[in-house]
Amino acid sequence: MNNDTLVKKRNSDIYLSDSDINILKKYKIDYLNYHSFKELLFSIDEYLDLLDTADALELEDLLIKLSEYNYYFRTNK
Repeated sequence: MNNDTLVKKRNSDIYLSDSDINILKKYKIDYLNYHSFKELLFSIDEYLDLLDTADALELEDLLIKLSEYNYYFRTNK
C-alpha cells in the first residue's frame, strides 16, 4: 500500500490520506477548518455546486470516496 493512500486521523473526526489532502489543497479547501467529517463533506458538495463538474472531476471523485467511507465505517447497520 502506498503511504499517500493510507488514511490517517487528521482532526478530531476527520480521516484523510495524504493524496486526499493534496486534492483538497488544489481546490483551496482546508480540512483543518472543519470540526467534523460531515461538515467537510457538506462543504465539498457545496463547492462542487459552484464549479463546472468537468473542471472538478478529481474533487467529485474524492467526495464520492469520502462519502462511501463515511457510510461504510460510520453508519450503524
